[in-house]
Amino acid sequence: MRRASLRAVRTNRWLWGPAALALLALFTVSDYALLSTHGAHFGVSKYSVATLGLPALAVIAGVWLTRHWQWLLVAGTAGALVASVESQVHFFSLRPGTSSIIGSLGAAGAVLIIIGVLAVTRDAAMAATVVGVQVLATLFRGMDWLDSTIPPMAVVFALAGLGVLGAALAVHAVRTGKAPRSEPVRRRAAIAGTAAALLPLVLLGAGILLQQALVLPLVRASAGLALLLCTAGLTLALGRGAFLRTVTAGFVLLAVAAPLNFGLYFSASQFSTYAPAAVVGLGAGVLAAQLGRSAVTGAVACAALAAVMGLVVEVTGTHADMTHSTLGSLIIALGVLAVTSAVAAATQALVDLRALPVALGPLLIAFALAFRQLIQPWLAYEKSTTQFPEQYYGSLWVVLLVLAASALLAGLYQPRERHSGSEGRSLPSVESSP
Repeated sequence: MRRASLRAVRTNRWLWGPAALALLALFTVSDYALLSTHGAHFGVSKYSVATLGLPALAVIAGVWLTRHWQWLLVAGTAGALVASVESQVHFFSLRPGTSSIIGSLGAAGAVLIIIGVLAVTRDAAMAATVVGVQVLATLFRGMDWLDSTIPPMAVVFALAGLGVLGAALAVHAVRTGKAPRSEPVRRRAAIAGTAAALLPLVLLGAGILLQQALVLPLVRASAGLALLLCTAGLTLALGRGAFLRTVTAGFVLLAVAAPLNFGLYFSASQFSTYAPAAVVGLGAGVLAAQLGRSAVTGAVACAALAAVMGLVVEVTGTHADMTHSTLGSLIIALGVLAVTSAVAAATQALVDLRALPVALGPLLIAFALAFRQLIQPWLAYEKSTTQFPEQYYGSLWVVLLVLAASALLAGLYQPRERHSGSEGRSLPSVESSP
């Protein structure tokens, strides 16, 4: 018994080390739009084949090759390294098409890293870390409406290099038996993941077809509804439990997007101000996952964030030229905690269904994007002349956060699905803590 426990601890360590290093590469190629509250742009260019095609191919390859998770990390970190070099050295600055393709290669690399780590994940803490790091990477790189924090070239190369090192360690760990090979996802999950790779085309196609007949906010909402229905159908194919937990995590990701933008605003986009708060939020989410209290923690974080957002106008008076570092840090910490806890609360059911890389990979992002499109009719961003229009819709963000908290609490009463046979069997856990 004791030997088995020690073996599990060592295995867990050999998973955490390479995974954590590989995830550092996301800080060089993160998605700026992950925490956006703005609607999608329905337009295509001659470079759209690369910008949409490469990440889609990465999703398809990832979900079918989850057994070889270590090689997904190798390919993903290599793509991130190439994109990082181009972003700093600008070899193809005079050839925007080539530069765009290389940037898409970085996005595809990020997809492979996320799916690769999720493929070998068996505990809620690691799954929370994977999604939490994506949020941190977006925060650390800055938002579109604020001046981005441009890290020194040496930092970018160091992060990309550490990611490659993590992938190399993963290969070594699997070859020497120190880390397990991941079992492939269920065939049904792989098929759903393949279809999920095409979901961005559903949103784009619906938007293009409708933009001649409807005003822009309704076009975005209608396209979002089409995306939501397709995503819901694919997730339901994995199981009712997978649907309920994935849709909740996606809704929480949407609900905290605007508050996190507020947090950056109040922190005046000062990295030294908001970065420690984001790290604290991630650490608290991982700790809650280790203690098995993720759903309650996420609900409390959403409720507290709703209370803070409801009082923002009273506390600040006006948003113009005002910064409140403490308030910004609190908002960011609560927002990151809410997301990581929501993901952790969904993990075990998805592991049992052997669908974790699909559900917390492309389907999670698709749900968040669909919900973002659906709220566009209640926003008048196109009429705003400010860089930060979120400030005028505080009551909407409060409502979304209250709904998110309620959904997380409702998840506590969802019965756990039982499965028989190899198609839905639970994988062995390597957790060393409850």
